[in-house]
Amino acid sequence: MGNRNYRIDKARKLLGLPKGATAEDAKRTYRELAKIWHPDLNPDTAAITRMQDINKAYALLMKEEFGILDPWEEADRYWWQRFGSDPVWSSYSPEDNEGPEGQGEQRNLIKKKG
Repeated sequence: MGNRNYRIDKARKLLGLPKGATAEDAKRTYRELAKIWHPDLNPDTAAITRMQDINKAYALLMKEEFGILDPWEEADRYWWQRFGSDPVWSSYSPEDNEGPEGQGEQRNLIKKKG
């Protein structure tokens, strides 16, 4: 199981991707499989294990085959742009001085005003 090419081939097979598939193809296929196998949408008891396998295969392909280090970075970036300084949805508390890209400074200004 330590062979990189074996793991990549196994991940491609699990996702159903041909040899010439691109990162966009992998992303599209991952989303289609997630709609089928996500445990919130599929009541089958095997759905949890299947979705975990799909997540691992997708992450491996994006990192090893396509050179994208974090396939969920785009979603994280969207979340922080949308909710980064929100006191309810943000994962940082107002007392924190650290956070994504200057969020701590912004919080300090908010604390001083209030």
